[in-house]
Amino acid sequence: MRKALVWLGLAMMGLVALPAAPAPAADLEKVRISIIPIGDVAPLFAAVQNGYFREVGLEIDTTPSAGGAAGIPGLVGGSFDIAYGNVVSALLAAQQGLDVKVIAAGTNVTDPKLDATGIFAKSDSGIKSGKDLEGKSIAVNTRNNVIWLYARAWVKATGGDPERVTFKEVPFPQMEDALRQSRVDAAFMVPPFSIVAAQKGGLSKVGMPYSDVQPGVDVGQYITTGKLLAARPDTVKKFVAALRKGIEWYNANLTNEALLTLISGYTKADVALLKLAPVPTAPVRSDISQIRKTMQLMIESKLLPAPLDLDKIVDPLAR
Repeated sequence: MRKALVWLGLAMMGLVALPAAPAPAADLEKVRISIIPIGDVAPLFAAVQNGYFREVGLEIDTTPSAGGAAGIPGLVGGSFDIAYGNVVSALLAAQQGLDVKVIAAGTNVTDPKLDATGIFAKSDSGIKSGKDLEGKSIAVNTRNNVIWLYARAWVKATGGDPERVTFKEVPFPQMEDALRQSRVDAAFMVPPFSIVAAQKGGLSKVGMPYSDVQPGVDVGQYITTGKLLAARPDTVKKFVAALRKGIEWYNANLTNEALLTLISGYTKADVALLKLAPVPTAPVRSDISQIRKTMQLMIESKLLPAPLDLDKIVDPLAR
């Protein structure tokens, strides 16, 4: 009861929008979504919390995964209807002949001042560049994904040989402990975990792979299958429309504690620490030109043998 009153109070202050007339639960169509419990999916949770999905007749069922590379097999296998993933995993899946379609933007990095992602190392490690990481290890959430690709690109851009760096798979929530306990020498961390780690001391951000390598990079996306899109086009359209309302609310409340409370709820990050770093805006549409740049980087890193037809992968709904 107390929790309900808190949210009602926030709604009266204009910080949380309550649904006008939620549909009966029995009438809702369930949409199963694989997510990564990081700051990037805050607009999705905002749309759930504010009732935007219920308004269009959808019930959202989320399942956390370590990364997009882990969620896509479940998507293709039918365990999920939609997966939050990254541009690299989506392109790799398409290259492998999997029936994937990007239907909505997730996150991008357009302003270095708001880029809270980064490669972190112990402050006394002496690590300041990719060259310093040769013979050492970097934590990434999964291999052959966007984190892995841009970590390698940053190592190369700062004088190092990525082939001489070991990339260890560590889930985002566990990266800080792995770094502090010297199980890895560096970690490519994302919000809110990067924000929390930076405020505790003892760690330093030594680089920002996204901003340093490719300003404006289109990082995250919501992905479905061509089969589901053809079979349930109205469902997907409703999902994208409600998600965009969540994005609009998120972008309008970047400095409101209601948003930080929401992010804390599914990431378990301390609201007080989240307040100490700026929250980046979320994109409404995918940027094909940025996806093309990432594709070229994948070719250079031998993840792709040749360019792909992005018009067959990025659905018009995402643009």
